[in-house]
Amino acid sequence: MKKFGLIGGLSWHSTAEYYSKINSLVNLHYCDNTNPPLRIINLNQKEIHDLQRNNDWNTIAKIIIDAAIELQDAGVHCIAICASTPHKIADQAQDSVTVPILHIADAIGFTLRQKEIYSVGLLGSRFTMSEDFIKVRLLMKDKIKTIVPNLDTQDKIQQILYEELSVGVFNNKARQYFVEEIENMVNQGAQAVILGCTEFPILLKDECCSIPLIDSIDSHCDAITKYILNLS
Repeated sequence: MKKFGLIGGLSWHSTAEYYSKINSLVNLHYCDNTNPPLRIINLNQKEIHDLQRNNDWNTIAKIIIDAAIELQDAGVHCIAICASTPHKIADQAQDSVTVPILHIADAIGFTLRQKEIYSVGLLGSRFTMSEDFIKVRLLMKDKIKTIVPNLDTQDKIQQILYEELSVGVFNNKARQYFVEEIENMVNQGAQAVILGCTEFPILLKDECCSIPLIDSIDSHCDAITKYILNLS
């Protein structure tokens, strides 16, 4: 197995999901309790969120680049950032290390191609929905068109993310708000909806919607596990 590095803490709730899913998939592959060689760096989510609020992406980039270099120095063969929003600076991080960084959009794109889905809704942080680091990558690499909510809805989702989900509060009011927005995107032609913030699959676990929900954590963990097992 290949040694793999995870940049986590964004939030620790989703990082725990990554850790659990990757170990479970490797266990399943070997049909026993074999665990993968993981190295994890746990960043300070509050610090990152404060920097996001101040739009200080240069400092965020430095923090993530330093973590990637530390993992590379620890001998990992590949790295993943365990959250969608920090992929805004994924290309900068990739330019700073020689080992590959497995991009979450590429993992999502693979899942969508397998399902023959080429028009999707995208729910994520305000940065993920309003900027191009996920949408354009899906379009250019996978020919997948994305639909996003209006700006007011993006702001509301960002508020729920910061004030509730990132601190482990997952309630029915927020769940219902997301379900209603998913149905709005169905009416705009979405064949599926990407849960493009790694807290969202936790919020919507076991929720029934009229179209498939694409769990960004599942897609990323599948790709990570295939890399670890040398199956990709």
